[in-house]
Amino acid sequence: MAMSSGATSGLARTTGQVYLSHAVAFAYISHLASAIEGDPARVEEWYRCACIRELGGQTAQELVMQGEADRVVDFLYAIRCGERD
Repeated sequence: MAMSSGATSGLARTTGQVYLSHAVAFAYISHLASAIEGDPARVEEWYRCACIRELGGQTAQELVMQGEADRVVDFLYAIRCGERD
């Protein structure tokens, strides 16, 4: 199906930008989490599946999808700085 309206192509660009920001957030959060847990498979499992009690019981992935990657980053920094276990 061809896209003929400018609005539709703008939506595609916006959607691509949102996806990119999620991918960038995933990469950055994974990098931070890797300093805590060295196994990449476990980091990815944590990102997608672990409900983080301190962040409302949501997973890191859910928070990123809601535009709240900064909360996950702050959480990981607090762990790295010894402010929590």
